[in-house]
Parts: sequence; C-alpha cells; structure tokens
Amino acid sequence: MAGLSGHICIPLDDPSGWKDALRDVPHAFAHTLESCRAMAATSGHRTFLYGYRDGHTRIVCPLSERSWQGAVDIVTPYGFSGFAGNGDCPGFPQAFYSFARERGYVCGYIGLNPLFRNRTYFEPGDVHRYNTLYVMDLSMSMSDLFANLSAGRKQQLRNWDAVRADLFEDRERTAKFLIENLSKFFAEKGAASVYAFSDETLSRLFSSENVILLGAQRGGEVLAVSVFAHTLYAGDYMFNISKPGGRGFAAALVWFGARRLKRLGVPKLNLGGGISENDGVAKFKMRFGGARPGLECLKQVYIPEIYQSLCREAGLDPQDRTGYFPAYRQSADKIPPQERGVT
Repeated sequence: MAGLSGHICIPLDDPSGWKDALRDVPHAFAHTLESCRAMAATSGHRTFLYGYRDGHTRIVCPLSERSWQGAVDIVTPYGFSGFAGNGDCPGFPQAFYSFARERGYVCGYIGLNPLFRNRTYFEPGDVHRYNTLYVMDLSMSMSDLFANLSAGRKQQLRNWDAVRADLFEDRERTAKFLIENLSKFFAEKGAASVYAFSDETLSRLFSSENVILLGAQRGGEVLAVSVFAHTLYAGDYMFNISKPGGRGFAAALVWFGARRLKRLGVPKLNLGGGISENDGVAKFKMRFGGARPGLECLKQVYIPEIYQSLCREAGLDPQDRTGYFPAYRQSADKIPPQERGVT
C-alpha cells in the first residue's frame, strides 16, 4: 500500500500485495493470506484484503462477499481478524461506510479481535459484545505464567517433565490424525457446520509455516492434537481434536503450545472463548489465567432501504440487531465461527 491513499481491495491471487498491506501493521493469523485462502476453499466466498490509507495511517481487514436474493453483504472470514491498523483514524468509520455503499454492500458483519481493536475505527452504536476471550501474556516469564494458573491447573502441570514425555511435534503424524478424526469429532460435539472444513482447507492450514500442530500419544498411538497459529504479534489456539482417552491431554497441549509460541517470541496467546459465557469451554480456558477481554463484533447497515426490505420479507424486525445478523439470512446461514468454541 506504499504510496497509495484511500481504499484498496487485494485479491487472494496477489500474495505480494497482501504481504505489503500487512507489513508493519499488527495483525493476527486470520488476517493473513494463508488463513483467508484456506478458509475460502471451504466457504467458496470471494475473499479479499481490504486496505485503507490516510497519511501514514494504514488499516486492513479481510472480507468475504456473500449473495442473498440478489443482495450482497460482507463478513470477516473464519477466525479473529477485523479492522487492524497502525494508528488512530477518526475519519475511517465514515470513509468505510462510503466505500461499502459504493460497492453495493447492503450490510456487514465485522468480527473484532480485541488484541488489535482501535475504537476510532468504528461507531459505538455498531458494536455488539457477545462473549469473553481468554488471553495469555507470553511476554511474562514461565514462572509468572505458571503462577497465574488456577490451583487445579498447577497440579496438572507441576511435574512438567513427566507430562511432556507424552507430547510431541511431528507435522506428518499430527496432520494425518487430524484429517482422519476432525470431521467425526466435530460431528459428535454437535459443532456448527462451519467446522466442516474441506480437504483443501485442511491441507492449506496444516502446511502453513505459521500453523503449529502438537500431539499427545500413549503407547505410540496418537490420542489428541491441538492446532495453534501465529504471527509476529499474536498466537491463536484454533482447536483441539481428541479420540477417546485423549481428552485429558487438552490442558497439557495448551501449555505445550504456550511454551512453543513463547520460544518463537510471540507475545500473546489468544485461547478463544466459550460457546457461551462461563460454560465448560470457557472455564477450561479461564484456568490458564491471563486477561479476559470482551469479544465484540460490528453489525453495520450500509443501504438501509434494501436491508429493511429483506428483513420484512423474512418477517423480521429490521431494527432489532441484538440477535443473528444479518437477520434476513438466519434461516440458511451457518453460525459465525467466532461465536463457537470447541476444545
């Protein structure tokens, strides 16, 4: 984006443009070409990296276009992305609305990553909080990270050398395990169909240098694998897949992942949230200590008359944005991945 001003849309087939746009802008794995290209292989949506420049300020956000009865809306792809930039920009909300209207977008669901959130990038009325994330500060010493653990978690991990003996890192074995067990695991958990990743998505993810696959075994049999992704600025705990007898390795694998990312110099580990506030998934992540930022999204309407018409045709109140958004798609859409959590 050097030398450019205003808006730019960088397609998935422009890796150099994507890399240049992200340079020196703090971002998560979900902002990267590797992540977005992988997820587009499942969603089928036209996906691009939106960029904005105003003087020295640069803002980026991956977006996917979706059609519904001739109308087009936008959504952030799977993962924690949203607007990320290198400085404040009070004029950006108005500029983005103008961009969206010019492109003919009816509305947008923009997930926000609290690690990179900047309040000058959106209007307060567009913000909706729906969950809590759990974030480990990997810039702390290992002793301080251990001190932050709950009493029960400390007991699980106290004898780390013994625990570590069952853990391993082998991309070929862990990827094979995931491909063979992932679909069945998510189906048994009743996870949203958004987790029905295509083979191409999995292949792209598991071959990425920024994705770490960590496994647990007993007697030579792989029983569980956790997936982590990272950039220079943050790591993400993506999911854990286990077979019967492997669920007990989940905490050890998270600790293993935290240590691995810390060695790489990654400053934060976003563990994600629960399926709902304070559920079992949330409590599992809560026991690792750390910060608990609120998880928010933007529900924006760019062309009100079309949005209202589509909602009324579906028998829904266009003024109610407390639930699923966009409301008119809820009968056929998958639940946004940011609102789900599986361990």
